[in-house]
Amino acid sequence: MRHLFTNSLLVVLLAGSGAVIAAEHGGMDHSAMKASKKSTAQLHPGQGKVNHVDMAGGKVNLTHGPIESLGWPGMTMDFKVKDKAILEGIKPGQQVEFDVVKEGPGKFFITRIAPSK
Repeated sequence: MRHLFTNSLLVVLLAGSGAVIAAEHGGMDHSAMKASKKSTAQLHPGQGKVNHVDMAGGKVNLTHGPIESLGWPGMTMDFKVKDKAILEGIKPGQQVEFDVVKEGPGKFFITRIAPSK
């Protein structure tokens, strides 16, 4: 009887530890995949001239040169910004450098904008 109890306890402990290991391993893989997706957003650098800044709307209108990594020719367009704070100090007429990210079909955002050096 004692031998049966010991074997049963051993089976329960081994089965439980396998479930814990599997759960920990699965959780690590998923969080790592989510982190890698966030960190792989491609930045597309551009240069241009500021035409209008809409602080309240979080937008800036730029006339920019070609952005080769997106296959865009030079053009004038409105861009939304990810953080309105990056527009502070940006004024119409300034030459700027900026980074654009694509977050879906037709969804482009400026993540960095600064006066050209």
